[in-house]
Amino acid sequence: MIRLAKIQNFRGLRDVQVPLGSLTVLVGANATGKSTVLRALNPSHALEPRDTWQHSSLLMMKIILEHANGTGVCRYESNTGLHSHTGWPSYSYQLLRLDLNHLREENQVVSTQQLAPTGLNLTNVFASLGRARQIEVGRELARLIPVISDVESRPSPNKVGFQTLYFQDRWNKEAWYDPREVSEGTMLILAYLTLQYQTPPVDLIAVEEPERGLHPYLLGELVSFLRRLSSGQIGPKPVQIVLATHSAEFLDHLRPEEVVFLTRSESDGTVKVSQPPTKEPTWTAAFKEYRESLGSAWLAGGLGGVPSSPQ
Repeated sequence: MIRLAKIQNFRGLRDVQVPLGSLTVLVGANATGKSTVLRALNPSHALEPRDTWQHSSLLMMKIILEHANGTGVCRYESNTGLHSHTGWPSYSYQLLRLDLNHLREENQVVSTQQLAPTGLNLTNVFASLGRARQIEVGRELARLIPVISDVESRPSPNKVGFQTLYFQDRWNKEAWYDPREVSEGTMLILAYLTLQYQTPPVDLIAVEEPERGLHPYLLGELVSFLRRLSSGQIGPKPVQIVLATHSAEFLDHLRPEEVVFLTRSESDGTVKVSQPPTKEPTWTAAFKEYRESLGSAWLAGGLGGVPSSPQ
């Protein structure tokens, strides 16, 4: 597991240190560097001259990942074109930016057990699980989306060699709906539920805007699911999870130690990284004033990561 990311001169990040746990949520307004942190964690991301802070040819990008098993260093010198790695930790990485239109697509039949970044191959991933796991996923989906009682993959009625998903109506077992007839939340939750069965399991999963398309109740259920996945309670091994959000509702389902705030300075464009000051004597009383709502405390501007925050 990566415990700390030190990032210098990479895109919009001049010099930051981002602490990471088994489940970490990056919180901030637009253009505060959340997506840049996710890219910095990608071991296969190829650094380019344009990635340098403010396109400066005089600066060297540096990404240092402090790993549980050692330290990895990646350097790129934009003025010489030198690209070097030193002790870079070996781990698998998956970035998800789920797209609802892609999740609903029919798939040409291919066996696959890794979800594509946009979810374009969701039908194939589900179909590849095997019926026993499909039943498990269907039961959990029915618990979270009560209007659905089951889900299965079938040959597409429109295209030879393609397959699609069908969802069974809870009250009428003869009624099955295709992906265009069910809610956004149904498709998104189904995609997340498949992550526990990916083969081989991924070491680090990064997700951009996991809150999109989900009811507030489902946000809490998603956080609970990801906690279990990151702790190894489900799946073959613990999977480190890093999320990026600017949703106060999503924040309300998190623990203070799971949150990292990113705030951009209006004076020079640098980004500051902070966490809830839980060790300060005034934290407990202040948190109670916001009814222990991280979302409310964040929007008030005292924690960082919002445009109106003091710089």
